[in-house]
Amino acid sequence: MTVVYVIMAIMAIFIIAELGLIKSMNDKIRRQKQRYDHLLRGNNPDLNLEELLVELNKQIEQSNKDMRTIDQRSLDAKDTTMGAVSHMAIVHFDAFEGQSGGLSFSLCLLDNFHNGIVLTSLYSNDGSNVYVKEIINGSAEKELSDSEKKAIEKAKG
Repeated sequence: MTVVYVIMAIMAIFIIAELGLIKSMNDKIRRQKQRYDHLLRGNNPDLNLEELLVELNKQIEQSNKDMRTIDQRSLDAKDTTMGAVSHMAIVHFDAFEGQSGGLSFSLCLLDNFHNGIVLTSLYSNDGSNVYVKEIINGSAEKELSDSEKKAIEKAKG
């Protein structure tokens, strides 16, 4: 019978030791949970790190969408402004001898690819004449006067 009591005493010691280990493990888990909660929530109970990270991720995704929209708008604007006048110059001159004041002029209007027109107005006492010549890649198919050439070079920059 003493053997049974000894075995029961040994089992009681094991049970007490296991209860001690269980309590120790629960304390460690509780401290770890507190650290984890502190990491996610910080000192402010209203601030949650997890919610903050999710919100920042949403903002980053929205910013990326906005950037793609801006890039597309930029490409659309480039397509619509390809033929827009971006360079212009005017040269005044006296078209005929005996006249002064420089009332005649050559006006050059070019886009970014040096395509456009040169408009020349020749003023005289009898009236005024206007001529237009097409400019393709910075040159014209028709012969240009000196003032028209100056206007084109001035517009090119």
